[in-house]
Amino acid sequence: MKKSILLTLSILFCLSLNSQRNANAEYWVSFTYLPKKGMVEEFEKAVADKTAKYNATEEDAIFAFQIMTGGGQGAYQRWVVRKDRAFFDQDNAEELKYWNENVDPYIADKSGQKIWQHIRNASHGWDEPRTPVKYYVQNTVVVKRGKNNDFLKFHRRLKQINSETEFTGNRGVFRLISGGNNQTFMVISGFDSHETVFTNNLSDDKNWRDVYDEKFGETAWEEDWPAYNDAIEMWGSSVVKMMYRPDLSTKL
Repeated sequence: MKKSILLTLSILFCLSLNSQRNANAEYWVSFTYLPKKGMVEEFEKAVADKTAKYNATEEDAIFAFQIMTGGGQGAYQRWVVRKDRAFFDQDNAEELKYWNENVDPYIADKSGQKIWQHIRNASHGWDEPRTPVKYYVQNTVVVKRGKNNDFLKFHRRLKQINSETEFTGNRGVFRLISGGNNQTFMVISGFDSHETVFTNNLSDDKNWRDVYDEKFGETAWEEDWPAYNDAIEMWGSSVVKMMYRPDLSTKL
């Protein structure tokens, strides 16, 4: 019995490691921090100083965002983006020591490191590196086990529609592979102004559903949309808005 349990744990560990180190995958790493009450200015200064000291180039860039809505309002997210598996072999002991000594004293709560895999064939407008826009809406969901395909099928098909209709908006789709429930997915959309209007080449007599059915079959939307919604654990869904903080980010 003990051998069986150990073998199972070993297999799960290997599967997790192989997923994290997929040679063709692109990884994004996030950290969430809530400053101590009354120490926001000290926290921000410490983050800015650390970023200038250790994250001044494109290779080690970090981007910071402030959460504006929801239960996490007032917290900050810091993101390391577009990394391959070699990133996780780097020795960051000195940088971590500096953070623990100079920034951590101002932190009331933190998430720890979360590693996300960018699902590129389900994302639109996230293909090329670019300077972050001003605002982002971050929709985080937990997907029922066995329902990943129903969830991702809709996103992958929507990506095709967005591309073919020249939709000027953007949607990034990510899956959490380390640091929490690996059934967690995140969809992020960015914009520079609340008055931003995204465009497409749809004619006035057509809508998204019409184009979706034309491409994937006359009942495709009717089948895919309910399956997508049913795949999501409703207790595990949250939406927040974030604002980009260039003063706390790498200057590129």
